[in-house]
This record gives sequence, C-alpha cells and structure tokens, in this order.
Amino acid sequence: MFSPLTHDDPHELGAYRVMARLGSGGMGTVYLARAASGRTVALKTMHARIAADSAFRTRFRLEVDAARVIGPIHGARVFDADPLAETPWMATEYVLGPPLDDAIALSGPLPEPAVRVLGVLLCAALAQLHDSDVVHRDLKPSNIMLTVDGPKVIDFGIARAMGDDRLTRTGAAAGTPAFMSPEQATGQDHTSAGDVFALAGVLTYAATGHGPFGTGQPADLLYRVRYADPDLTGVPESLAAVLAHCLHKDPADRPTTAELAAQLSTDTTTFARHLPESLLTETGRRAASVWRAQPHRLLPPVDTSPQAPTTPMSPALSRRKLLTVGGGSVLGVAAAGTGAWAWLGPQNGRDNGKGAGGSKPKPATSRTTANPDMDWQVPISTSKATIVPPAPLDIGGIAIADDKGVRVLDPADGGIRIAALSKAPAHQCVTDGYHLHTCEPPSASAGPLSIRSVDISRGKLDPAAVEYQDFNGELQGTQLLCASEDALYLAAGQGKQSGEGIGFSGDQSWFLLAINTKTNKIIWRQPLPRRPESSRRLHFLAAHATDRYLVLQRETSGGKVKLSVRDSRTGNLRWEQPMAVSEPDDVRGVLAVAYDTVYPAAGALRALNLSDGKEAWNFGRSRRTGPPAVNDFVFAVEEGLGLVALDPLSGELKWEEKGGHGADADLITPPIAFYRFVYSNSPGQLRIINAETGEFRKAYKATGDRFFAYMGIPEKVVAVGADFMAAYPVQ
Repeated sequence: MFSPLTHDDPHELGAYRVMARLGSGGMGTVYLARAASGRTVALKTMHARIAADSAFRTRFRLEVDAARVIGPIHGARVFDADPLAETPWMATEYVLGPPLDDAIALSGPLPEPAVRVLGVLLCAALAQLHDSDVVHRDLKPSNIMLTVDGPKVIDFGIARAMGDDRLTRTGAAAGTPAFMSPEQATGQDHTSAGDVFALAGVLTYAATGHGPFGTGQPADLLYRVRYADPDLTGVPESLAAVLAHCLHKDPADRPTTAELAAQLSTDTTTFARHLPESLLTETGRRAASVWRAQPHRLLPPVDTSPQAPTTPMSPALSRRKLLTVGGGSVLGVAAAGTGAWAWLGPQNGRDNGKGAGGSKPKPATSRTTANPDMDWQVPISTSKATIVPPAPLDIGGIAIADDKGVRVLDPADGGIRIAALSKAPAHQCVTDGYHLHTCEPPSASAGPLSIRSVDISRGKLDPAAVEYQDFNGELQGTQLLCASEDALYLAAGQGKQSGEGIGFSGDQSWFLLAINTKTNKIIWRQPLPRRPESSRRLHFLAAHATDRYLVLQRETSGGKVKLSVRDSRTGNLRWEQPMAVSEPDDVRGVLAVAYDTVYPAAGALRALNLSDGKEAWNFGRSRRTGPPAVNDFVFAVEEGLGLVALDPLSGELKWEEKGGHGADADLITPPIAFYRFVYSNSPGQLRIINAETGEFRKAYKATGDRFFAYMGIPEKVVAVGADFMAAYPVQ
C-alpha cells in the first residue's frame, strides 16, 4: 500500500520526484518516486541520523553493489544511486507484483508445481549472487516479489562478500530469525550454504503458509533454528525430502543451488501459468494503481504546548483520498495498467472475452495459417482520407484507431476486448497509460471541441465528454498530441471548416493547449503559425511530455521539421532547432526522450539536454535517420554498422552488432528495446540481438511499415502495415 508523505519527507532526490511512502524501517525509508521521463521507481534512502556513520554508509554502498550484481532478471534493476549524498539513496525498478508473504495471505499456499518452479528460479538468482562471491543473508518471503515473469529477489541491506566480516560483530546475529541458518543465528560465517537453508525455509512457507521453525519471540526462533527439527507439516511428500536435505544443521550436508535446482526440476518457461488467478488479478491491480498515485503530504504535527492553541488538527487527507493513494508494488513502469481487465464487467462495456453466443472471440489469423514466427494478425482499415496512419496505444491492452473506430485488443491473441470505444481518428487519440483521451465529433456543424477521457483502469468506459466552447470541434486539423499524469496537450483551432485539404482556411486561428485532466480547465494556450489552405499536413509529427518539459516535432508550412522544447507548466518556448529530415513522415510518431535528454530522430546520433538544447554528446561516426531506443543503453541503427549500443551519459560505444547481419539494416525504422533483447528491422526480417553483448540471436520473418514495443502482459513486438497489425513474441 502507498502511504502519504510526512511533512519532512524530501520533495526530490537526484532526478526523482517523491510521490508516496512504500515503507520505513530502522535503516531508512523507501518511496515511490518518478523521474521527469515518467519512469517510476522505488527510491530507497538512509535515515539522516545514521547517514553520518561510515559503517552504515559502507553497508548501503554494498547493498547497491549487490543489487547490481543480481541484475534485472532475478532482481530489481538499479537505475541510479548516490551512496555519497547527504541522504544516500538508490533508485530501482518498481517491481510489478506482490511480495511472497502478501501473495500467500491473499491466495493461500501455492500448489507443488508452483513451489518447484519458484525454487528453481530462486536457485538461479542465488547462483548469480554466489558466482560473484556475494551472499544475501536475509532471504525471506517479504524479500521475494512475484512477477508474471518470475520471482525477483530484493533488499540486500545486509548482503556482503563471502568471508567479509568487517560489518558484523563476532557473536552477533544479523538477519530475520525465522529464516536464518544455524550458523548465522550464532554469528558465525554465513556462506552460500546459509542462503540455501533460508531458501528452503522460504519454499516451506510457500507450500504451507508457515515457516519451518514457526513463529514467536526472536530468542525462541533462534533456539529452534539451531537445535530443533524443521516442521514440514503440509509440505507435499516428494518435496519435503528435498527441503529437509537443505535444512541440515551442518552447512556441508546441504546441496548447492545447482543440485537443489536439479532436484526441483520443472518447466520454468511460463511462470505465470503456475500462479493462481487471484495473484494475476492482484498484479494487474497494483500495476494500474501506480499511475494514479499523486503526491500527498501530511501537515506538520500540531504544537500542543501551553503556548500554542490546542484546537484539533483537521485531517490532511480524507478517507477517499487515502484510498486513492493506495496501491502495491510495480516496474516496470512500462507495465502499469496491465491486468486491469479483470476489473471490467459487462455492465462497463466489456464482454469479458465472450461474444453474444458466450464463446471467446478468436483471433483473426492463427499462427498456423500465416507466418509461423507470428503470434497473431488482424486487419485494419484505413481510407484515403486518413490523415495519420494508425499506431497501437498501450493501455492495458493494445488500442487501435482506424476507419472502424477505436477498439482494444487482447495482446495474447488479438481478440477484441473492447469494441467501438470511440469514433475518433488516430490523430485524435492519446493515452497516459490508464486513460484514453479522444476527440468526439460535434453533434452539430461547427459544434464545440468535445474531449472524452475514458478511465480504462477503473472500468469507467462511458463518461460524459467535456466541451470547450472557444474551439471548433469540427476542424479536422485538431490534434491530440500526448498526455501526462495530469495534463493533456493538443492543437485546436477557431474559425470555420474549409472544404479543401484538412480544412485549413485564412480566417482560422490555431493554438497549442494544455488541459488539466483533473479539473478539465485549460492551463495555457500558445498561438501556432497558420497553415496553407490546401495543406494535408498537421502541425505536429510527435510529442512527449515530462513533469517539466513538452517536447515537440513540429512540421512547418514549408515541409521542414523543427525540434522544440517548451515549459510544460506555461507553454513558453525554451529552445528550438531544425532537424535534417528529408521526409517528415519518417519521424512521425517517434520521439526518443529519457533522462532529461532528447535524441533527435535524424542526422548524426546526438544527445541534447532538454533544459537548454545544448549537446551533451555526439556519436558522429555515420549517418542515421531513425530515432534510437533508450533502455540501459541508447540503441541506434547506424549505416554500415547495423545496431549499436551507447552509454546514455557519455555517448561511448559499448558494442556494435555482431554476426554480420546489420549491413542491410533499415535506417528509418527505430529499434525496439526490451530488457534482454533489442529488435532491429531488415527487409522482410526482424533481427533479435542480445542487449548486453550485441550478439545476434535469431531473426523473425516479419513485415511492417513500423514496429512498436508493447510492454504489458504478455509483452509483444507489434508490427503495423498498410492494412494489418500483427504481434510477435518477445524473447
């Protein structure tokens, strides 16, 4: 659950804005925080009262190092950290999924197949730590997050290098008594065998709902850990023998992680398939809730001394607002909103996967009747009057707007989740991840601009549209650009519709607007240049909003393209630069913004500061026309090289694509980056490359004018062509 901030919690740390409390303990506090790019993180800090102690600072630094060692697959990805700051902090992936103890409380003990696959994957996580000579020392249910892709191990506050006892006093027991090893309980050296002991306790808890040494006072638990036999009541018989072997008092008698994984051997390819439906629903609920979190700060405590009035303090938050702040544990920022479909019933406009006859709608094309590399394909319909080609929108499903209207597809099979959501064209639809904002056609000629914001995450599919009388809703050039958590950005016009082109005319006036989506009030408006009456080109090609900046790719009346950045709070122009673009459509709908940096989509690969447009670095080796993808690295397609990976801070080349497949790479289609692999387009192929090394893995047979990353559940590579949309599996 999210908790409101206290009056003395920080407003910002590093580049992150603090949003809510996730928890607090003896060492520090963990916050929900958000970067200007929109990335949501778990921000762990150290209490000021202990930050001056060099030993505690060293422990915090080691925690950061251990979190980086386990990596993003088995742990929470570390995005940034500053152990030397006045308040040491670390920003990690906000993991999507509940901790194991919450999961058991919600759904009860896991079935044996789920316990086995959990054990195998946790063995892999511990093996990665142990291979780097690091031991966790505090493995317990609350430090294991269950995601649809597998468990993630977190909280390395007392992890350390094997054999390093500088931070542990002789005879002192550091850890959680119920899941300690006997050697740890007596303050002796805790090796990898101690982590195996703790893992067996965790798996016992997963299978039964109780630990192998019960509950009670720490002294009682420590005694049982050292001398009592484990209580494996309720553990399936075949699993009990394996766990008993791990719970031997003598470390030398326990199996290694590799030996334990072999004894637990099971299929680990589809972890989510082993989880109860209630846990998958809870994961979706938590994913949706993270985007609704808003900063709420409690007032300072009232001074009740005799010199001050003793009138009672009004509550800082109403119960309703406190419930709005409530949520859970995410990641992947990109996955927010996923799973919310379990909340939508037929009364809210969704058929729950069933048509009129009660059967689940089938995908339009199966993988056996089309490309075997393809998961599914559906037709899309675009007329000659279409101003902007449809592009998928990520909103807890894949939304598409074409001549048939706006509908939401199931990413798993392409079946329709919500049909006829709106009649708005593609250039009048945007999403902030959980709301879908659309322009609705006026009921009469020259009616007012009407905007409808559908809250998909809460199942509110039919809210009333909000009208803006100053603007003409009939104008085809009206364009919704992008949306942030609390603002919608658009281009809207005044005047009459013309019969030519899009409908521009000399008596029209056009404006760039920002609308507060909480109050529906216009925050600011800025005038836009006039368009030629015969123009079939919209004002903007792409847009992206952060907390402070609105980044725009604007097409001029002369067909040139300019990259501009405005203050998102006032609309004032901060800077603008021309872009070397021969065909404006090559950069339509694509814009790379991350870490307060924008990477222009044409010309040499450069990184520009959002604040002033100054160049942070320039790769400058060859010509590139497509925008990069940004993850841990900046991934770009370079002429003659194929895919390259650069350090986002320095522009240093990390690797060039290996395997000789990059020479014919498409220089216009941007690459797509997931956590482990990057996808790059070639004629008739979509190449899959290891994101860490640049090694070529395989290629899909794939066609499409554009490719997109769907980061929901399940993740997909989405291809869009002139008359189809298709999905490919993510490796």
